[in-house]
Amino acid sequence: IDQVIQEMKSAPLGIFSIQLDESTDGANCSQLLVYVRYINNGDFKDEFLFCKPLETTSTSCDVFDSIGSFLQKHDIPWEKVCGVCTDGAPAMLGCRSGFQRLVFNESPKAIGTHCMIHRQVLATKTLHKSYKK
Repeated sequence: IDQVIQEMKSAPLGIFSIQLDESTDGANCSQLLVYVRYINNGDFKDEFLFCKPLETTSTSCDVFDSIGSFLQKHDIPWEKVCGVCTDGAPAMLGCRSGFQRLVFNESPKAIGTHCMIHRQVLATKTLHKSYKK
């Protein structure tokens, strides 16, 4: 993890994007998975950043605080986050209090996207059965 953090900090302009997902494990515990994308030696690099349990609830504030504490621990300012990719859950995308809104408040130039995998799952749910073969 130290190497990833060092590479993130030494990336051009020091900016990076994050992709996150909250899922429930077999023991019914919420886990926050965070991946990072940055430029290293002229190429994009995608790396696993961390996984943390969400002890009580998995609200946008819980997710924001969890990532914020990680960034603070490693002396990385929110302003370096240039992109956020999440699923379509209201806690993530809510325009007033969702996770992306909380990030935009700290890093106004960041861009938010909806995860492509989640889009594919949503699209396949609407396809007629004959197309799913």
